[in-house]
Amino acid sequence: MAQKSHRLVLVCSALSASLLIGGVLPAHAAEQHNDADVGELITIPAGETPATTYDRVVQRAEEIHARTAADKKCTGVWKHSVANVDWDRTPAGTVRWNFKLTAKSRAKLGPAVTVSMPNAWVNNHAINAPYGPHPRASTYNFHGSMKKYNRKGSSAKHTIRTKDKITFYWLIKSHSNPRAGATRYITCQVPPKGSG
Repeated sequence: MAQKSHRLVLVCSALSASLLIGGVLPAHAAEQHNDADVGELITIPAGETPATTYDRVVQRAEEIHARTAADKKCTGVWKHSVANVDWDRTPAGTVRWNFKLTAKSRAKLGPAVTVSMPNAWVNNHAINAPYGPHPRASTYNFHGSMKKYNRKGSSAKHTIRTKDKITFYWLIKSHSNPRAGATRYITCQVPPKGSG
């Protein structure tokens, strides 16, 4: 019986190793890696108040942020089915982004949306989000930047530095359909000044 158990352990170990080498990761490993760049179209339950929706997405953002490493730099275009985000950092040190909804999102959300940022973090500290609600046409290039920031509950100014971990969580709500929305979440590492 002990020999059969030992053989079973060896077979399972060999199978696991071959799956990992072949590029198949356990679900939890794939989920953790993908958390740095996620988003989803959401349906807001009928009768749910805006405050409840906000609380729900805030909780989800906090859960994702807590388990996500900044293993990719905030540069270039981060493509996703909800929205593509184009990052750069100016020579003066400002981090900039352009946020564009995809055709798929626009089809679901309609001609006008409000994009807000309920949550943002720098180095695992919650900060006052650097982007207020923007009601615009869904084709709009939602853009913003950040160099200085305040941690929540503090008036002290901090400055973005190379290698800081930034996390932004956007909430998109449709104007024409109060039950349609989307979320977009990115966590990344601040690149050197002048990176684009």
